[in-house]
Parts: sequence; structure tokens; C-alpha cells
Amino acid sequence: MKKIKFTKTNIERLPVPDKKKKYQDIDNKYLHLIITPKNSRTYYYIRCINGRPKYIKIASYGEVSIKAAQQRCVGISNDVMCGIDTKQKEKQDITLQETFDYWLQHREKNKGWHKDIAECCNRFKKYVSLKLKKKKVTDITRSEIRRLHVKVRDEVGVHTSNRLLQSIRAAINLLIKHDYDIPQNPAAMIELFKERSRARYIKEDEVERFFTELMKSDSQDFKDFVLIALFTSKRKSNVLAAEWSEIDFNKRLWTIPGEKTKNDDDDVTVLDDAVLDILKRRKKEQKNKGIETNWVFYLKDSKDGHYKKPTTSWRSLLKRADIEDLRIHDLRRTLASWMANQNVSLHMIAGVLGQKSTGVTPTYARLSVDPKREAVSNAVAEMLKVGKLKLGDNGLEFDKAKQRIQKIAEQLADNPDLIAGVEQYINSKTSVSM
Repeated sequence: MKKIKFTKTNIERLPVPDKKKKYQDIDNKYLHLIITPKNSRTYYYIRCINGRPKYIKIASYGEVSIKAAQQRCVGISNDVMCGIDTKQKEKQDITLQETFDYWLQHREKNKGWHKDIAECCNRFKKYVSLKLKKKKVTDITRSEIRRLHVKVRDEVGVHTSNRLLQSIRAAINLLIKHDYDIPQNPAAMIELFKERSRARYIKEDEVERFFTELMKSDSQDFKDFVLIALFTSKRKSNVLAAEWSEIDFNKRLWTIPGEKTKNDDDDVTVLDDAVLDILKRRKKEQKNKGIETNWVFYLKDSKDGHYKKPTTSWRSLLKRADIEDLRIHDLRRTLASWMANQNVSLHMIAGVLGQKSTGVTPTYARLSVDPKREAVSNAVAEMLKVGKLKLGDNGLEFDKAKQRIQKIAEQLADNPDLIAGVEQYINSKTSVSM
């Protein structure tokens, strides 16, 4: 270990070592700078306490001044002399920003990096003031969190405000769970604002226009994504990240593993004939092209390896179909709504959606596959009927006979004088065939 006078010039002249190297400050013997082969430079308070060296991280070089690092060392030395547990004191001094970062790291480690974590991070970064972020959690009052909750609601919206409050509350609860000395959670006991539940889905008078314009889309990936999402009622992220290892063609099931679901449970999804046809075609196309992949929606140039951005095509589809205020997530609600229209029980609908339901055991979930399949198939068949589509030899295609009948019906409505003649013609043909 080499002793040097800590100045900006001296520190920045230090070379990047082949292995971790430690330097001691001449002016404060407990202040050290550790440099790694990756040129990470970090201040540490290092002192032998009770016969053992104790390392206390102060900050990275550049985050604080040399003078501030020296003063921090003096403060830690005073705590040691007074018998104060410096580690516990650091837990008490944790800021809201450090708390949130700790929570994000914990979530990523235990569940992986999900889209909702990124959204939580963006909300916290954008709407929480720097002053509040730097404040110690123990100094934050409930009224401060309540004011933040109201402010975000007024400036942005109820949904964003409630999600921000919930993430802050969860982050501080994690500290309490991990034995940080936090007497109370300032984000607790604050009521969420009432949110208006969204009830949008593809309605009966929109189905034909929706399917007609969807089938005209240039992207086969987009068409297949929409149809699978619509006929399975699964979330966008699950459909886009579907893997062949999750598909059982023999049992006609798609098992989404718990690490991909919102409730951490495996989601066993029944596959209608229309979806199976799409999957079989995609599997065959990949084989013919010599593509070896586990992704159902494999895309060569995608960073994640699969198709990921249907948003632009979705907007174009809605514009052509003259449909307003319909989101991709509403596809998930559409199948459920059509099932409800056929008097399918809410319990069964929850099972199809993959939602947790009290008292539903894994055994029951497996036994209920056949009723689920019937309910889904009936709803899909009704949508195809209304949308003038049918399952042909090459997958879904327009039912031209139904389209012609619809056109004739419209013409007769405009010319009611022709109805009697058409009826007479049909009766004559029917009597001959009989």
C-alpha cells in the first residue's frame, strides 16, 4: 500500500493497475482510495477494529470532493470512539433514492428485469423531486408523501400517482423487512385514489372492420401476433416472448412458466384450432428456412431475438378500420367479454385469463382444461362468424359466401321491392332440390 497526498492532480495521475491497488491519504490515515483494473476509483474508510480490518465505503471518486471524503472519515472515527455501530447508523441514514435503488436491485435479483420495473424507475426519476430523493427516510413525513401523491395526480393522472405511491411504499417496506431501523413507513396508510376501470374491447359492430383491415396488413408477424393475443387472451409480453418449448401441440396447450407471469404461477393456456394453425405454420416456415430458434416470433435483427414492436402497425390498423380508443391490451379483455356474452362463468373466465382465484388448486386447473377449451372455442367461433372469417386449408381466410350474402342483404334493404321476387326464387329452388 502506497501513501500519497490526496489531491485531484495526484489521484488522476495514478495509473490503472493490473490488479486491485490501494492508496492511503497522508493527511488522514483512515482514508483510502482503491483502484480496480477497470479504473473504478472508490474512497473507503479502513481501520482495524477489535483486531479486524473494517472497510466502510464512502463514495466513488468524483461523487464527492476530497475534502468531503476526509470529513466523512473524521465523522466515522468519532462514531467509532463513541462506540456507535457505524453499519447500523448507515442504515438509519439511508436516503429515499438509496432505498428505491435497493428495492430495484432486490426485485431484479428475485424476478428479473421486467417492463413494470423499468416503468417504476422512470416514474420515480421523473416525478420525485431531488430534495425528497436526497432526504433520509427517517426524516420523511407522511404529509410529504401525501403531497407528492396529490401533485402527481393533478399534473399527470390517477394511475401514475397510485403506481408511484405503491412503489415507494414497497421500497420502504423492504427496508423494514430487512431490519433497517425505520420506525414507520411514511408512505403507509395513504389511500389510493379511485381509478376508473377500463372496459374497452372489440365490439360486435367493429369486429368485421377489424378483421378485414388486419388481414390486409403487410406484416405476417403482426397479423399472427394480434390473432394469437386475441384468441388466447394473453398479455402482449407473453405472446411476443412465446417459446416453442412452452407449446404442446399434442395436448393443444401453451404453458407460460411462472417467471414470465404476473402472479408467479404457471399459466396453462388452451389453444383453439385457429391459434394451432398459426403456430404450426410458423414452425414449418422456420424449419423450411433452416432457422433454429426457440422463439415463436423469431426476428433476426431484434436485440431480444424476437418480434417486439407492433405499436406502429397497430395504430395503422385502427386508422384503416376507423376504430378509436382501442389498445393492444384490450385484446386480452375482448375474448373475456365475448365469453361473458355467452354466459360463461366469471370463475371460468378468470381461469382462461390466467388470473389467481381463491380456492382454485393446481389439480382443479388441470381438470378444467376441457371446459376452458369449449368456452374459448365457442367465443372464437362467434368472433369469426361476426367477422366473416373462417378456418380454411391455409389458415384463416375471408368467408366469401357470407360476404356475398351480407352484400345482397344490404341491397335488398335499399330495394325492398325486390324481396318478394327473391323469396319466390329461393322457394322455387328449394322445392326442386327437395
